[in-house]
Amino acid sequence: MLRSNLIATIVTLLLLFAQAHANQALMKKLVHDYQKNTKSHLPSQGPCTPDKLVVRKEWSTLDTKTRQSYINAVKCLAKRPSIIDPKLAPGARTRFDDFQATHILHTRTIHATGLFFAWHRHFVHLYEKALREECGYTGHQPYWEWSHWANKPVKSNPLYDGSHTSMSGNGRYIPGRNGTIQLFPIPDPTPEKAIFTPPGTGGGYIHDGPFANWSLHLGPVAYSYDKGVHVPPNPQSDGLGYNPRPLIRDFNNSLLQESASWDVILDMLVNVTDIHEFHPKFFQGPHLAGHSFISGVDNDIFTSPGDPLFWFHHAQVDRIWTVWQGLDLDTREEALDGTMTLLDCTFLSYSIITLEAD
Repeated sequence: MLRSNLIATIVTLLLLFAQAHANQALMKKLVHDYQKNTKSHLPSQGPCTPDKLVVRKEWSTLDTKTRQSYINAVKCLAKRPSIIDPKLAPGARTRFDDFQATHILHTRTIHATGLFFAWHRHFVHLYEKALREECGYTGHQPYWEWSHWANKPVKSNPLYDGSHTSMSGNGRYIPGRNGTIQLFPIPDPTPEKAIFTPPGTGGGYIHDGPFANWSLHLGPVAYSYDKGVHVPPNPQSDGLGYNPRPLIRDFNNSLLQESASWDVILDMLVNVTDIHEFHPKFFQGPHLAGHSFISGVDNDIFTSPGDPLFWFHHAQVDRIWTVWQGLDLDTREEALDGTMTLLDCTFLSYSIITLEAD
């Protein structure tokens, strides 16, 4: 009996290993194809030629020196004074805050709208540009390959293992919590339009790694509290007032396993050919799963860039969209789903909320 169980376990592990290898091989091929297509579409002369392309890398592939340089640059942004108009974001104190404030100010027109992918692409680019030009970082914004890590122990990922070359780890574990509920869409919150995130493996303040003393200054806006750490309300209803507090995380790998696995990502890249299907599946699946895995401030659709992990998540969001576009540039490069009106697109069975653009 024991021998049979052992054999069955070994066979299962071998099958899982073979499937993982096949998934990674397929992803590698898709990346190769999109890169080839992209280079063939670029002109041979001018400001945007193939030789000017740069490649973002997964955090785990970076050497210790590069990781430390990136960490130092993020901390540098958090020390440099804010340059945003104080009338727009009176609570912003640092350059890092400026990016979070910008996201808060634009949230209602950049989520569940036609701007989602392109706006966040430019947003990550501007953040990367600030790291390089203002804080001496010489690399490019790394990404977080969700699928590779979804079925591995959380502590195995050097991005958030809590080591001195990570972006710090999980929050302290707080038992007996019910999870969080974010009322969505804003500004018409009702219980029927809520996003529920089950409790994860943390729930408290982060306590290890380079960002253990990280301080948030803005928000919350849409974050609903659970039985974990009490988060003081912002002095302004828009979340842009000064509200200093530590950073909370609540890692939950099951969310990645359900919505950002290799099966999910590869299915979208291989079988989804229309932006009106790709956008809703991606927004509500892998995109939401990554934010919910981090939890804490990432459960607030407005203030999520306050966690340094946000930038790795959205670098991967942009990467998957880039691969999808590059597999058929003729029909996908400029494809859009939706307008600048919240939920005026092909997904979410919610009422349409009209928002005025500035």
